[in-house]
Amino acid sequence: MNSLLVVDDEKHYADSLADTIPWETLGISRVWKAYSASEALALIDSFPIDILMTDIRMPRMNGLELIEQARLRIPGLKCLLLTGYADFDYARKAIELQALDYLMKPAKDEQLLTAMGRIIKQLEQERSIEQGFRIYRDNSAELKAGLLLKVLSGNLNGKVLAEKLKLFDLPLPIPGHVSMCLVRLGSPFDGQDLYSQSLIRFAVTNMLEELLMDRYDCWSAADDEGNLLALVYDLSGAPPEPEWVLERIERLKQEVQRLLKGEISVGETDCLFPEELQASYMTAKSRLDSDSFSGGQVPERNEEEARLMRKLYETPLLTHLLETEQWEAAEAKIRAFVSPLMHTGSPYLMRDVFFFLSNAFQYIANRSGRTLAQMLTPEQSAFVKGKAMLHASQLESWALDLLRTLRDKLGEETEDHSQVIVRKTQLYIQKELDKDLSLTLLAKRVFVHPNHLSKIFKQCTGTTVSQYIYEQRMLKACEMLKHTNNKIYHIGESIGYPNTNWFIRKFRDYYQVTPQEFRDRYRSGMEGLGR
Repeated sequence: MNSLLVVDDEKHYADSLADTIPWETLGISRVWKAYSASEALALIDSFPIDILMTDIRMPRMNGLELIEQARLRIPGLKCLLLTGYADFDYARKAIELQALDYLMKPAKDEQLLTAMGRIIKQLEQERSIEQGFRIYRDNSAELKAGLLLKVLSGNLNGKVLAEKLKLFDLPLPIPGHVSMCLVRLGSPFDGQDLYSQSLIRFAVTNMLEELLMDRYDCWSAADDEGNLLALVYDLSGAPPEPEWVLERIERLKQEVQRLLKGEISVGETDCLFPEELQASYMTAKSRLDSDSFSGGQVPERNEEEARLMRKLYETPLLTHLLETEQWEAAEAKIRAFVSPLMHTGSPYLMRDVFFFLSNAFQYIANRSGRTLAQMLTPEQSAFVKGKAMLHASQLESWALDLLRTLRDKLGEETEDHSQVIVRKTQLYIQKELDKDLSLTLLAKRVFVHPNHLSKIFKQCTGTTVSQYIYEQRMLKACEMLKHTNNKIYHIGESIGYPNTNWFIRKFRDYYQVTPQEFRDRYRSGMEGLGR
């Protein structure tokens, strides 16, 4: 709510402005009044004032001087001037002082309410922006971490990614060379509860950033498994010096052991951001997983193996093919992944491909509301639980068999499930007609891929999502025109058409009459205009 201070040396006029005008309709909950500038300044010093409405010509200190003094106390104070003198010099000074309006006395109530409405709107916009900045400041680290995970998932790239990096003040060149560090908590941290682990991870993150940022910038997050992920980069886009980064990682291990009395393991790889980020992450994760089993060092990948890893993330992504139920294309994609493994003989590369496939299958299972273990046979689950793959042909057989199981299990979903998704989508559309109802947004609301939602919506309703939204907006507009006295522009805004001309055009296309003609005919008894 807002507060208003009315200042005028004519007592009856100040009282009239403060006491008789329905300020509460604009969200002004408290109205103060003063009969001189000095009295006004005393109130400003004592109470929170949002808006100052003052006469200009007053004894000892005029309204313009009052505004100057008040702004020293409240820099963001909104001001409105009233005067009985049409003096250009006053108007010019008012502009210099950034008064939001300048009205001649006696001003009509409608004029005052309209002017004050504009001021209230500006106040609300500024507060909204300020709140946004405050939320960003308070959650900056979490927001940046979330952005890194989105990049890692492949959901952001190109121009959108560049805009996001700029928004979050992350001066990471695109493309640019980065060093990726993946840190996993060891003994005794891995045996502690999740809250304690999060505190340890926070401490390790601060220690790592302090060590790295002597020379490079750092961007960190925690992945779904609780590993600490950090990108190390130079503002020039040049590759970070590997020896220097490794030396800092060793110092981090020592500091964690000395200060936190525990151990960590670190997987480090270099890659080109963002193209090679996912493959690099899988490599680092594979090294950590391998170290946890063998305690040994994983050899560096050769150029051919690095090329095969990048191939995993070429479009169309396997997850996209699975989401859209392109089973034959998914099978071909899996064969293309595994076939080169028949010749490399690298157990580490085969492990990386296995993890990649497992994660893709797990994602699709979760999207359907189940775990992967719930959908697999005991033999298929054994590899997910840790049974070693002995050779590439075994991996291929396992992956293709699992693909067929997923296809059959998902195919068992009854039409009722699709109907539920469509009904949820329809209810959301009906409730949020004033919002931007893109297919992508709607798909996120019901946890399916946009292509899948579009497909089942057409199958279940016989119409497209966009046509349904259009029809619902027109039906609601029709009801509002019949049963309310709302302005045409207000009705348009309430159903998602802030541009009044565009709303009128879309309404006329649907009903063959303008909104005003529809209302007039209905109220004249000419009903039956609907389709």
